[in-house]
Amino acid sequence: MISINIKYENHARKILANNIKYFRIKHNWSQEDFAEELGTTTTYVSNLENAKRNMRVDYIGHIADTFGIGVEDLFVDRPKVTLHRIPRR
Repeated sequence: MISINIKYENHARKILANNIKYFRIKHNWSQEDFAEELGTTTTYVSNLENAKRNMRVDYIGHIADTFGIGVEDLFVDRPKVTLHRIPRR
């Protein structure tokens, strides 16, 4: 048997946070632009992108709708987005 030692605590939240940042940058939106599209504040967007907030499943759907993507796209484990740019594949 193969043993994999992965800690899943907050793992989904970190993937979601990275993808929110990924799609925001892909849309060429600032945090302010994205907050306006969502109908929320830049502080809330920042907290989402830094995995500091949990969110309801319905709100994840609202985020996906705002980006024009499927909910599943927000849970793809992509390379970490840093320095406000999308890594090349």
